[in-house]
Amino acid sequence: MSTVIRELAVTAEESVQIRALLDHITADDRMPDPNYFVEHSHVLAQELPRRIRESFYTFSRCEITSALHVTGSPVLAKGPGPTPVTYVEEEPGYRLNDAQLLHGLYGSLLGEPVGFTSQRKGSIFNTITPMPSLSGVANSSSGSMFDFGFHIEDAFHPVRAEFIGLACMRNDERAATTISSVDGVDLTEEELHALFEPQFVIGHNPIHSTSGVVAEDKLSVLFGPTDRPYVRINFATLKVEDYDGVPRRALEKLRTHFEQNRAQLVLQGGDFVYIDNFRCAHARDAFDPLPPGQARWLSRVVFATDLRKSRAMREGTINRAIAA
Repeated sequence: MSTVIRELAVTAEESVQIRALLDHITADDRMPDPNYFVEHSHVLAQELPRRIRESFYTFSRCEITSALHVTGSPVLAKGPGPTPVTYVEEEPGYRLNDAQLLHGLYGSLLGEPVGFTSQRKGSIFNTITPMPSLSGVANSSSGSMFDFGFHIEDAFHPVRAEFIGLACMRNDERAATTISSVDGVDLTEEELHALFEPQFVIGHNPIHSTSGVVAEDKLSVLFGPTDRPYVRINFATLKVEDYDGVPRRALEKLRTHFEQNRAQLVLQGGDFVYIDNFRCAHARDAFDPLPPGQARWLSRVVFATDLRKSRAMREGTINRAIAA
């Protein structure tokens, strides 16, 4: 199988060091403010234990592992509190808990946390919970009744982030996150060439209230090196039936590859996972959520390796919300 999830278990000694760092951070009452915190998270992350930093660097540098699953972190000792039933990050005075702070530290070892203007007012930390009012909306992270098919996060966007991170606060439903790497996809030379051609409408998910800033032009599904390509796909919005001949055959082979190489990960409270968003699609099966306040709760952040590539689409140098 080409999908490889590396397990990174925090040791007892590392746990003590991480907890001391989090206590130091939260002693500053400004730090739980997400906008203040992310301007310091990259420097603070360098105080994480060396083995942790080395593991994240190897993950991003070598491009072999599909995802990095971190367990045993010293967070949520008193529990996360009730699962939100609204997008709390849009509310004034929103503050991060210790798991979200550590999420920002871990992810900052991979890149810069960013948001999108079309998504929760540009918020960087985004709540993923099954919202009762959106339960029947397909292809939504706030839905639950339908499968959320294979997709690259923000696939339609020209400067999407290279990594997506999920921090789990609660998942008593044991709903799995599915990850599948494009590595090893078996295509003929003709099919490979077809997927490298800009002839596909990728489309955006309902989580983005697009304003027309980004024209959803035809794009290639594969890009980068031909011997080990990167991928941008959203099978929830790309209509395979709209294509025929070689392009359709190539798309169907790619979808079959993702299905056959899928790996499922059931996150527990205090777990973190970081996915290579250039090489791996992810998905989520339908599930029956627990009652409001008790349901599955994740926090999502995407991390870009280079802020300058999006500078023309941000209001200022310090602003992290990318136009979409």
